[in-house]
Amino acid sequence: MQKKYLFLVPLILIFVQGCGLNQYKLGNISNYDFSIAYDEGIPRSLEKKINSVFKPILNSNSRDNYKINIKNYKFDRYDVYAGQALRSLEVEVKSSIEVSLNLNDKNINKSLVSVKRFNSNELNPLADEEMLDFIRNQAIDDLVNQLFLEVSLIDM
Repeated sequence: MQKKYLFLVPLILIFVQGCGLNQYKLGNISNYDFSIAYDEGIPRSLEKKINSVFKPILNSNSRDNYKINIKNYKFDRYDVYAGQALRSLEVEVKSSIEVSLNLNDKNINKSLVSVKRFNSNELNPLADEEMLDFIRNQAIDDLVNQLFLEVSLIDM
């Protein structure tokens, strides 16, 4: 009998506490107007991808215009040396941006980071550079996806 009560009390507390939670509302970004400002260090390919996702309104003075400021783009390459070879075996690429979201009266600052690794034991240096360009584009896509997720999860 004691074991039955010990099992039922936490179960009832979980149900009672769970009833107080509200379902999180996912905002649809197509219902809102966005004004996006870029720092001069942001690459053009990142600007194009962000503009294609958010479709910003240029020169709009409406009250429901949400502002997104993107600044401090960094792209770092780190070579990982190992073994007896005199060249790197792996390359770690880290790209990051800082985002400031001004939605209604909320000001939210986020730092978005994307880290990728790839093997660099190619004998052809041109193939290594092509792989680096491919990884750079993948990192930019990852940053755009993170920005989309952050904006859509904010309670508007």
